[in-house]
Amino acid sequence: MVLERLLSKPRAIVAAAGVILAGGAATMASGCPAGACFLEICSGANCHCSISSCGDGAGYDTKINHCRCLKGFWDVAGQCLAQDAANRYCGVGYAFSGPPQGGSGGGCVKLQCKAGDTLDEKTGFCIPKAQVAANSGVSVGQGQTIGCNAGEVLVVDSGQGACVPASESCAKDEIWNGTACQKGVACPNGQAFDVQLGRCVPYASSNGDELSVDVQQWTYTTYGPPNGAGAPSFCSTFSKKPLSFGIVAGSSAVVRVTVNLGFDGGQVAKGKASSQAVFDASGNPVPAPGAADVQAAVDSSFQALVAGGGKASAPTATTTVKCSIVHASKPIVVPETGGF
Repeated sequence: MVLERLLSKPRAIVAAAGVILAGGAATMASGCPAGACFLEICSGANCHCSISSCGDGAGYDTKINHCRCLKGFWDVAGQCLAQDAANRYCGVGYAFSGPPQGGSGGGCVKLQCKAGDTLDEKTGFCIPKAQVAANSGVSVGQGQTIGCNAGEVLVVDSGQGACVPASESCAKDEIWNGTACQKGVACPNGQAFDVQLGRCVPYASSNGDELSVDVQQWTYTTYGPPNGAGAPSFCSTFSKKPLSFGIVAGSSAVVRVTVNLGFDGGQVAKGKASSQAVFDASGNPVPAPGAADVQAAVDSSFQALVAGGGKASAPTATTTVKCSIVHASKPIVVPETGGF
């Protein structure tokens, strides 16, 4: 026998299979948290949730009593994304790797090149290190290659190399712990990590059978609070590319970024994002390559939100944040064996 159960607060039980209580619609219309199951269908001891407030790509798991990503989707930044969308979230030169079977972890990983080549983080292509050296004004001989001083990492941008502090070289889903890059906190579906609070913060809730997204809350946790430091996951995607911003070796700058989001018809799936980036000290716009990198960073996170769908809590959302960009030094010659 199949038993349908309408779940909310309080729980209502449907006595006959295939019949929903007349008051069910009104019950589901009341405010419920994101990740709620409204209709559970059981056949003996086997149950599954037929109607829930989980976002796109997610389903309610009655065994663990919360939303989880469906097969073929990855849990990325509080959203359930297909592989191609997860790769776009990680950014150019990176791909999303799921956790090993039966294990945990996974995340954004830098693409690997064959020996003698290095990754261009502007294009995502592998190019010979000798070419990078020539473009960077560095002469390498037999048994030598291009690299950086201790504590710095070589980043290739449009064929040229720059040495940036190791703390600025983390992947999008990593944070600098003082000595190395490590994966950040993984938040449940419908939540994002707030750096200031040091915890996951919900940005989605159920509005009847539709997901409601607090777009301003999501904007603050994803890009950073207004007039404050940008979120590491946002700044790190472009702060490692000082050459795009015209910053010479041994110099640094603070870039002020304004992010504007709009939601046509109040639908997250129809959202659009724009950005303006200027040097904080002068107010002058950053060079075009830097502006493009900033917009790409905005889009990589925003498209993950768009993929989850739902109803926007407001027609627009905005924030203005600051990101530091450091060009530590020019690349140097290092031994090919054991070098970068």
